[in-house]
Amino acid sequence: MKNIYKIFLIGLVLIGTMVSCEESDLEIDKLYENADTSGAFIRTLEFPQDVVNLADSIDILIEVQEGDGSQPPTFTEVRVYVAPYDDQDLLFPTVDDQGNPLGETFMMSLQASEFSPSEINGLPSAQINMPAQLIADTYPTAVFTIPTFIATRLELELADGRIFTNTNVGASVATGDFFATPFLYKTIFLNF
Repeated sequence: MKNIYKIFLIGLVLIGTMVSCEESDLEIDKLYENADTSGAFIRTLEFPQDVVNLADSIDILIEVQEGDGSQPPTFTEVRVYVAPYDDQDLLFPTVDDQGNPLGETFMMSLQASEFSPSEINGLPSAQINMPAQLIADTYPTAVFTIPTFIATRLELELADGRIFTNTNVGASVATGDFFATPFLYKTIFLNF
């Protein structure tokens, strides 16, 4: 009788093992199988100051993560752009002395070779440092109101040519506590 119970239990275990090894056909599993996890984002470690004047600089400490962070990074560069605005919603660009709106200007590029491993998790990190005077000098004919809002926008380019910026990330990446990756930073600029 003991042998019958043992055989019965072994049979149940084998059947359970075979059933549990089958591939799931749940929708969530299909979603995970088809999800593209090859994207990248910039995690903000230190945000810029809220207010700067001509003696200050816009400083941002960032790190780059590709996919889930387990693969070596293949990004080529991070580009930095600035644009002055007369409102915090970035609806009214600052104008020049002729009344023409000023556009976005390329300020710098950080090559992948300029990044060093972060002390936090070993991901590539770099410090962006833009003196406010440099930004003012970039727009010599600007009529800066007080305050003017400086929009600093980042672009992350991967080796395969894909570019990530503020226009192609979701809300959880841009504003989430973990990612903190807006790709766009607003700083109040007091031109004095």
